[in-house]
Amino acid sequence: MPVSFSDPICSESFAMLQKIRDRARGWFAYTIVGLLTIPFAIWGIESYFEGGGPMDAALVGDSKISLQDYQRAYQQQRQRLQAMLGNNLDAALLEGPQLKQDVLRQLIDEQVLMQLVGDQGLRISNPQLREALLALPIFQESGGFNKELYERLLRNQGYTAALFEEGLRQSLATEQLRDGVTASALTTQAELEQWIALLKQQRDVYFLKLPLAQSVAKAQVEDAAIQDYFAKNPARFVNPEQVQVQFIELKLSSIADPITIGEDELKAAYEAQLDKYGRPEERSASHILVKLPLGAAPAEVELAQAKAQQIASEIRSGTKTFDQALQEVKAHASGQVEGGELGVISKGMFDSPALENALYALEKSGDVSEPVRMPSGFHVVRLDTLTPSQVKPFEEVRESIAQELRQQQAENRFYEITQTLANLGYEHPDNLEPAAKALAVTIQESGW
Repeated sequence: MPVSFSDPICSESFAMLQKIRDRARGWFAYTIVGLLTIPFAIWGIESYFEGGGPMDAALVGDSKISLQDYQRAYQQQRQRLQAMLGNNLDAALLEGPQLKQDVLRQLIDEQVLMQLVGDQGLRISNPQLREALLALPIFQESGGFNKELYERLLRNQGYTAALFEEGLRQSLATEQLRDGVTASALTTQAELEQWIALLKQQRDVYFLKLPLAQSVAKAQVEDAAIQDYFAKNPARFVNPEQVQVQFIELKLSSIADPITIGEDELKAAYEAQLDKYGRPEERSASHILVKLPLGAAPAEVELAQAKAQQIASEIRSGTKTFDQALQEVKAHASGQVEGGELGVISKGMFDSPALENALYALEKSGDVSEPVRMPSGFHVVRLDTLTPSQVKPFEEVRESIAQELRQQQAENRFYEITQTLANLGYEHPDNLEPAAKALAVTIQESGW
């Protein structure tokens, strides 16, 4: 599958420079090449070649990886590294080319796998997607899926639920492809025995160490031999071509650090995002389900409803405990009744509004609902525990709000600066002074 790159400089610029280099000679030609290299190497100068239009980071077959997707993935990887390593993170790692190359390579690998998934006709059904989503640890609190936490985390990362779930669907499909390859590997008995034999094999080895330094110290080399070796091996003593360039470096951190956020702005952001700093109300519940077959006759429905009503009444009156009622009906109606703990639940987790409304109508632990009709039968729900919603005080989250606002303002400012830099680079392709003066930055010079 053909793959082409354009990160961070478009491939046409490299081809152009190479042609000039191949056909030009002398100090004047190298000066021209050096001057052309400067604007080409500035991040955001793609408008010099593309007329300001959109640019792709890579082309995988017929599919494009946009520069926007690449930059989003790059920023997310930076944030992951900062979160994992904290103060131990080497700043050079974030700014070096290796991280950019790794991110682009990962995007290309994902695109190749997605195309293979499409070619193989692999699909993830909605029930499979839902099961995987509910099992993700990052969206769980107190042992269960938290819908508000899910929506809040997606919102903070700039994702919609539909966009994230489509990405998860693609990820599950590619994982299915990987599992299909790795899980189908076969090992013969002969290969297994050979591997075990090699694993347990032991050998005794005797060796004699001859120090090279002693021999070198005793060796005598005549000047004529040195001259002769130099004359016969000139290629070993040729210095590689070198260039020295001037450049301007823009760092998001240097823009964010001096930004100060006023107290009123901090409080306004806090008030606008109270759901982000709050813990939603949580309830844990148990249920008893009196089952109904699909297409049940009216008489069967009435009988099941009456049974569920009897169970609810006995529990409310104290005649039986919830557990006693559950065990008794299960013993007398094997296969027709089931139940147990539902775990920790927050609003939006149930597919059925009726079941959710019944649970949230209960006011205190131990309360039992009226029977709730569902396609599977009649549910009787008991509220086990209730944890009220809690909101963190402003002072507790003040610094995190300030850091978030600084980051947002710095990113906006960084975008404006890169646009200014791109325009100035286009207007002054042979001189960095105007850009450095306009942006109040220092022109730096590389080594050889």
